[in-house]
Amino acid sequence: MDDAPIITALDLGSSLIKVVIGRLLSDYEIEIIGTGIYPSSGVKNGSIVNIETTTKSIVEAFGDAELMAGQEVSAVVVNVSGKSLHGFNERGIIAVTNKERIVTEYDIIRVVEAAQSVHVPNDQEVIHVLTKEFKVDDQINIKDPIGMTGVRLEAEVHIVSCGTTALTNIDRCIEQAGLVQLDRVMSSLASSEAVLTSGEKDLGTAVIDIGSGVADIIVYVDGGIAFSSVVPFGGFHITSDLSIGLKTTIESAEILKKRYGHTQIDAIDPTEKVEIPAISGRQARTIFRSELVEIMEPRVREILEMIDAELVRSGFKSALAGGVILTGGTSLLQGIDRLAEEIFRLSVGRAKPAGLTGLVEKISTPEYSTAVGLIKYASRLQNLEQKNIRAGSEQDGWMKKIKRWMENNL
Repeated sequence: MDDAPIITALDLGSSLIKVVIGRLLSDYEIEIIGTGIYPSSGVKNGSIVNIETTTKSIVEAFGDAELMAGQEVSAVVVNVSGKSLHGFNERGIIAVTNKERIVTEYDIIRVVEAAQSVHVPNDQEVIHVLTKEFKVDDQINIKDPIGMTGVRLEAEVHIVSCGTTALTNIDRCIEQAGLVQLDRVMSSLASSEAVLTSGEKDLGTAVIDIGSGVADIIVYVDGGIAFSSVVPFGGFHITSDLSIGLKTTIESAEILKKRYGHTQIDAIDPTEKVEIPAISGRQARTIFRSELVEIMEPRVREILEMIDAELVRSGFKSALAGGVILTGGTSLLQGIDRLAEEIFRLSVGRAKPAGLTGLVEKISTPEYSTAVGLIKYASRLQNLEQKNIRAGSEQDGWMKKIKRWMENNL
């Protein structure tokens, strides 16, 4: 399989820059051949705040991944997150005008364009137009209407836009790192590709990727994307609370959080003690573990309540028969799934990327859901991407329009 297509994912996280190089083996299996990771001090709450440091982190992470893979790569698929990301639903309606009244690819393009004719602010750029379902005359819940007969075609789409400044900063970092950007993918969309099955999408499931700086939310109903959102809080905010409350460094607070942290004080031994490392000439000290959890639990509860408010705002919470799937680094906190069930009043599970072979030990964790999902998402469009590259994707408007429809229909 040495000739299999290779895809490189760049995950611009708020705590770490991750690079994953994968080789597509089949529709359901990816071989991981290289990984790289480097601290991302230039990214905050999902958005780039320092071009120079972010570029350096990208270069360092890529160097390690290329060394492990034994080959150089230059083209990447990158994630997009942050508070400037916005998702909303629109509907388009057209008449099927050909003589046979048969829905064609051209009709798909027309109806999707009609759906996305909504005005987008000048400081926003559309990055996804994801079709949820089609309707041909009175026939509803159609995923692929091509070849059907009718006089009226409707499309319900989920449009995702992002701040132009945020996208420009991503472009500059990638360019300065000497790389070519193949595609931008919303973080929650990528994560859902890594952890959800088509059956779970059909059933109605929400994926919550809680990272260091943000919590990315995506909701699937009847197999299509019905809602997406970003909550600008994550694991770093828990760490920051611990740093202040325990009077220790961010680095020490992060270690304590991962090693001894819990989200429910009732679930821990009240007599258990933990050691706070020595800093700035001060001696190490011992506290009860419950003191640490008393700081953590309110912040975790607050973040989950904000996520729940977004699920309620979506209007689809009652349709989530598949419940909620937690992923991302912060989903590893002990007890967070049980606390989430209490707050969401839905079934809650945790998930990590699946369908991987090769160097999977390091990335078989929820922290890599976005990076692995980027590869899986891009692999669905691999053949079309290659056509775009050969034809000149920036000039081939027809292929770009077809790709937009195919994004959620392959």
